[in-house]
Amino acid sequence: LIKRLAFHGITYGEASVREEEYCYIPMGGQLPDRTQRVVPIGGAANTVHPATGYQLCRMLASSTGVAAALSAELSKGDGFDPDAAAAAAHASLWPASNRLQRDFAVFGGEFLGSQPVEILRGFFGAFFALEQPVWGGFLAGWPGLPGNENHATWLARVRFGITIALKFPPKVAATFVAYLAAFTAAYGPLILKSIFTPVFEIGVGPPPPDPGLRARRQRARDVYVTGDAAAKREAVEMLRSGRAGGTPRGEPSPQVELLEEEEAREEEAREE
Repeated sequence: LIKRLAFHGITYGEASVREEEYCYIPMGGQLPDRTQRVVPIGGAANTVHPATGYQLCRMLASSTGVAAALSAELSKGDGFDPDAAAAAAHASLWPASNRLQRDFAVFGGEFLGSQPVEILRGFFGAFFALEQPVWGGFLAGWPGLPGNENHATWLARVRFGITIALKFPPKVAATFVAYLAAFTAAYGPLILKSIFTPVFEIGVGPPPPDPGLRARRQRARDVYVTGDAAAKREAVEMLRSGRAGGTPRGEPSPQVELLEEEEAREEEAREE
């Protein structure tokens, strides 16, 4: 910022600086675990645009579908299934169409983050030479936001890619193609699937049912309920030895208290 101000001939008094703000915005990264019951939203759901860092509008736009999915499951009354509700919310948040569009934006963000200023100037000169709904739609990049129809389908992404490529200066075009090849070699055909989606869908049907999925989900959640039983017993023994020696060593947690009560009931049952 200081260099930019100096470049434009803008001066300021150092005494006028009240504070400095540091900000870290994670962009890209893993999507939420679709097998968990906890339904994330906003930044926790990784709705941050991987190429621009925009998040607030995307979070608000995504919340409507998530709320509708959860409401539909909650309205089932006694037939409510928390696993089905979580699955419906996850499906609403990151359906296949959103993931494919995101892969396209991830590639764009990775490309921009690896280029020198000269290439960036050429890229953005071509980008902002596009029609406003087209470049604005890429910056927003979420269903329901303005201009998203220019990027929401594979055909729209092909059209966008060809249009901007024709506006690239030769050096930017060559760098872009080289990076596309390197990105595909490193991460697989993510960007190709996003652009040429129908080719990758040939002969691919819906995934087969997984009868053991619910049981695996339950085992994964049990750790938050049962926890490490051996560690809890060790804690119980430490607390007991502390009390026996006349020097308290702290109070047990609610979980340890429950374990003590359970052991006491088992001891009483054996004595009877």
